[in-house]
Amino acid sequence: MGCRIALLFGALFFAIPITARNIAARKATARVPPLLAPNCRNVQIPLGNITAYNIDFRSALSGLNFTDPEAVMDVFDSCLDPDTFIDPYDYEIIQPVVERNVTIHGIFCEPEVPVPPKERQIHFLVHDITYDKLMWHGLGVLEYSLADAMASGLKGSYTLAIDLWGHGDSHGATYPDPWQVLQPPFHVEVLHEVVKKLRQNERGLWKAFKNVTYVGHGFGAQLGALLLKGYPKDADVFVGSGLPTASNEIKPFPKEWNLVPAAATVPKYARQPLGYFAGDVDDNANTARQNTLYGGYFEEGLAFLDYIFQDTIAAGEACWGGSYLALETVPRESDFAGQACILAGEYDRVACADSILSVEAPECKERLRSVCKYAFPNTRSCEINVLGSTGHAWMLHRMGPQAVRTIRRWSERGDSWGNLCTTLTPRRVKY
Repeated sequence: MGCRIALLFGALFFAIPITARNIAARKATARVPPLLAPNCRNVQIPLGNITAYNIDFRSALSGLNFTDPEAVMDVFDSCLDPDTFIDPYDYEIIQPVVERNVTIHGIFCEPEVPVPPKERQIHFLVHDITYDKLMWHGLGVLEYSLADAMASGLKGSYTLAIDLWGHGDSHGATYPDPWQVLQPPFHVEVLHEVVKKLRQNERGLWKAFKNVTYVGHGFGAQLGALLLKGYPKDADVFVGSGLPTASNEIKPFPKEWNLVPAAATVPKYARQPLGYFAGDVDDNANTARQNTLYGGYFEEGLAFLDYIFQDTIAAGEACWGGSYLALETVPRESDFAGQACILAGEYDRVACADSILSVEAPECKERLRSVCKYAFPNTRSCEINVLGSTGHAWMLHRMGPQAVRTIRRWSERGDSWGNLCTTLTPRRVKY
């Protein structure tokens, strides 16, 4: 019933006149506590101090007035251009950055039926940009909760969906610097520390896991590829969906995102400094988000909930490689020797689609194969799957509940999602 109410709530919101809907969106200062399965709970993971070698943007962009919204917006827009790529290590100024007292928030789910210690495994779920951990929990709609499905069944997996630092609930009393701190090298060090904790007993949280499956979407998938480039033994299985591989006519360009400084959108972001961005609070922004992240079959009510509960993107995350949407931001020739799975929705404008009529386009499959070839040449297997009738945020499309049902059936075998890669839809392509 809770699922239906949530979807109905979204559908009713979508039917509200534009002006009233915008006012309602502006009042969305915080998310209603999401509906979680009984075997899931919110957790906090203290990591202490994190050190990473980031770009010193304040020196590299010495002519930029970091307090001028228009100047900052111009730089940020250039970083959203998929045709832009700057090798981040070509910047002359790479400096160590230290962030103190990092605590990561997440949702931890235990199998519905106890699992023997030797069979204990975990799926480590990392969200895309402008999302948080609830991406993997169907935005609080259980019918779409992949994380809950993975933990179901007789031999379910543990799951941990986290908020990246600076996103969701993972931030201190003040938000981290969006330019100097929130860059991929820093996120990778955070992820590495979390994985280290997954591999050992954490009193009050979990027992050690010998098998870790990293599941990332979009930016989270890019970070996972970077993680395994630097720490190839951090995961046994890598699942990456929505990786930026597109080179086509309809890719989303900067103005299509309709992003503005986050502090100017809704009250919950009022404390964020200039350098955090979110979709504007107007009907055009809702349409823009839907056009860039959705395609095929989806519930408009859920897509609108996606819009009003959106998270932010930081300037350092977008600008580290010139554009986080550039294909070149996916690292090459990792020593990762485990199992890999590369997914994309057929209408995914970042990773897959060649036209709005594209169905199982050969070009899309070839792009996914190319990720296997140049990013993961040493894996024991790398499979790909084009998910039908879905856009970028495929888990929030109508195939989401279908994927949940498939995963629930699969969980009874206690298998890793690496083996589930090609069973989400009947379309199977093996590299």
